Parts: sequence; C-alpha cells; structure tokens
Amino acid sequence: MKEGKIGVVIVNYNGAAYQNKALKTIYDSSYKNIDVIIVDSDSKDNSIELAQNAYPQAHYLLQNENVGVAKGYNIGARYAIDKLDAEYILLINNDIELDNKAIERLIKKADKSTITVPKIYYYEPHDMIWFAGGKMYWKKGESGHIGNFETDKGQYDEEHIIEYSPACCMLIHRDVFAKVGYIDETVFMYFDDTDLCVRMNDAGFKILYVPSAYLWHKVSSSGGGMDSKVYVYYNFRNKFYFMNKYKDRLQFPARIFTYTKLLAKFLLSPVYKKNDKYILKAWIDYRHGRMGRCDDL
Repeated sequence: MKEGKIGVVIVNYNGAAYQNKALKTIYDSSYKNIDVIIVDSDSKDNSIELAQNAYPQAHYLLQNENVGVAKGYNIGARYAIDKLDAEYILLINNDIELDNKAIERLIKKADKSTITVPKIYYYEPHDMIWFAGGKMYWKKGESGHIGNFETDKGQYDEEHIIEYSPACCMLIHRDVFAKVGYIDETVFMYFDDTDLCVRMNDAGFKILYVPSAYLWHKVSSSGGGMDSKVYVYYNFRNKFYFMNKYKDRLQFPARIFTYTKLLAKFLLSPVYKKNDKYILKAWIDYRHGRMGRCDDL
C-alpha cells in the first residue's frame, strides 16, 4: 500500500450537528498515515469543544472570523504542507461520512499528476447518487455532476478521467499547489472548486474518478441547504465572477443561458422567489466588485 502522509483538511463553521460523525469515519479509515487539520471559522456552537474532547490528536487552527471555505482550505493545506510535511492534501467537508476503504482507494490511484475523487451519495437516501464524475459546460458557463439524483445500480462504476469535481472530497498531491497555486479566495464559498479544476486541467493535471471509493454527503449543509439565502447569493454572485474570469472560453449562449435561467427562477421557482432579493443583491455586488464574505445576508 502507498504510504504517503495525507493532511486531511476540514473547514468547520458551526458544525456540531455532524462534524464528529465525519471525524469518526476519517479516523476509522483503513488508511492510517493521516494528520487531520480542522480550520474553524469562528464557530459559535460547541462543535470545536466536542471535537477536541473526542479527537485531541487533530490539529485545530482556530480563526477569529468566518474566513470561508476557500480561504479555510488554503490555511489548512499550507499548514499540512509547511508544518506537517504532508505529501498529499485531502480536502474534505465536515458533513460527510466516509466508507472505511475510501481514503486507501483514493491514494492508491493518486500521484504527482493525478488528483483522485470518489463517488458521492446523498446522505438520504443512501443509494442516491450526488456525484459520479463531472463535466465543464462552457455553453452554460458552469460545471455539472454526472448521475445526480439517480439510484446507483452500478451504471457509474468505471474509473475515468473527468473535467470537474466538487472539493468536498478531493485528494491532491502537494506539487499541484506548487504549480497552479491555491484556491481562489475571492469567492469565499461556491465555484471555488470549479475554478480550481479549470486551473488544474489547464496545467496538465488529471482528475480521476474512483468509484470504488465512496462517501455520503449532507449536501450544502454549510450553506444552510440549496434553498437558503446563503447558497442562492454566493452561487449566483460567484457564477458571474467565474464567467468573467474565463470569458475568453465561454461558448454561445452561456450568458444568455445564465440570464434566462435567472429570470425563470425569479418568475417560476417558489424556492428562488422567496430569495429573489438575494439574487438581485448577488448581481449588484458582483457588478460593484463586492466579493469575499458578505455580512448582510
């Protein structure tokens, strides 16, 4: 078995409801050469106290403000590389539960030029796929998941190279960061993983989907769920930012698609209708260069 040290980086923000379950599955993994780094974004619940009592061996990097997912991952990755001499960085959410063999199977397939990612299920129902590979859709100016909402019947059990993966579980060799840089902190959260995947692809790195490694994910927990104002605001604001950053490769009709989609959500979707002011705020803030953390949501 490959034995490179892995720095497992978790960004926590008020994660008392689920973080210790994630930590238990990480420490129960068959792969043991790990250091867990928890970057806490000024949590106001008791999640850090609970974690420190249960897992004192972890490294706790306590921030005095909510630094966001992107910056939090960067803080943890730099610490793992510079202080712990980790060869690999496993970016992972605090609202997941890993299969016992997941880390072992990811590192077996990883190397200096290959990033590995697992199959990801929704937490409920346990056999419903959230992610079984991903693509970039430049005609839409966004990334997308393969297999989302499908019941797993083995239809996505073949390893293959993909264009995109969410960063809720991504194993990356330290050399990748040395070449492409760290995560773009401008976005705070959402679209940070899409941007990272584009830069890794551009630099010649491969992202390998490894379906024999899998986990369960409480989707968008850190943002309050996919119908929350936090998700709606950051998702749309950062999509505008992403499209502008890569405007040279957008294909027709990416912008028309995006604005038509926004209008449809305004008019037709009860989920987005209740948050329509945050869609408008996302657009206004993007146009005025107000990126990073938004404190008035």
